[in-house]
Amino acid sequence: MTDLANLSRTFLLLTFLLLPQVLLLSACSVHKIDVQQGNVITQEMFEKLKVGMDKKRVLGILGTPLIVDPFHRDRWDYVYIYHAGNSDDEQSARLTLFFTDQRLSKIDVLSPLPKEAEVKKPAQAIRR
Repeated sequence: MTDLANLSRTFLLLTFLLLPQVLLLSACSVHKIDVQQGNVITQEMFEKLKVGMDKKRVLGILGTPLIVDPFHRDRWDYVYIYHAGNSDDEQSARLTLFFTDQRLSKIDVLSPLPKEAEVKKPAQAIRR
């Protein structure tokens, strides 16, 4: 009977010691951060671009390009990628500009550009 009482007492002690730790661990979850890469590019920004603009005006509208190829200085690539950390929410936009004699000569829209109100940004919604 003493063995059964000792076993019962040991079980009770382990339960009281381990239960709070198990409950604390179960409250932990993995937090994934939102990832934004590149320049935000919107339809409204695109509409301001005009063939014949100089590079300085384009920089004023879109900002610094994400990619300027050192072998093709007259090509600027603007890329925006957003991945939400805790959901499957994604968004991307891509635009390539070509210059001739320091003036904008061609615009390639390589993916649909979101409107300003549709742009997703990190920590846009407060999570609880």
